[in-house]
Amino acid sequence: MPEPRFTKVEEPFIPYVPDQQVIERLRPVVEPYMKRMGFLPNALKLYAYRPEIAETLFRLNSNIMRDPSSTLDQFLKRKLSALASKTNGCAYCTAHCCNMLMRPKEGAEGWGLSQDELLKILDDDYRPENAMEAACFAYVRVASTNPSEVPEAILQNLKKHLTPPQIVELACVVGFWKFYNAVHDSLHIPVEEHLLNDTRYVDV
Repeated sequence: MPEPRFTKVEEPFIPYVPDQQVIERLRPVVEPYMKRMGFLPNALKLYAYRPEIAETLFRLNSNIMRDPSSTLDQFLKRKLSALASKTNGCAYCTAHCCNMLMRPKEGAEGWGLSQDELLKILDDDYRPENAMEAACFAYVRVASTNPSEVPEAILQNLKKHLTPPQIVELACVVGFWKFYNAVHDSLHIPVEEHLLNDTRYVDV
């Protein structure tokens, strides 16, 4: 079994915005976030320095990942977000995505995966039996690594199994997590203490 990438809680290189100020500045977006995740993530304590940007990002997050208008299954997108974050090497986002996938289903957003199921999904050789999901996984791996070099065969396979709205939504999943991963990694945002164990999945 992989070892956790991080084993202790660290401090950010700039101080967090105090929790109460985060809630005051971002209440409309923070309260649903906390209800879904069960805690106030460290990233939000830094985004709160720029609430105007934070509000836009959180709305975009919801629109891409869980909006009622979604054309892709929410569980599929959650698996793909973990794959994208792991491919991009972001320990913070990978830990969050993996934790969400392994949470009990009765939670605000939990999918009840076992550790073995999660490890299988994140393995480089994993190919879903469902042809549509397999096309998505293949695209996310390549598009996250080098978006300008997605092979024509992968694009044609997407067109074979997905509708145009689904393809655009899938591309936005990749782009959104690339953005999040870059911000969180470049700021060295510390992983929350209760998620440290989930950083092991970065190096699977």
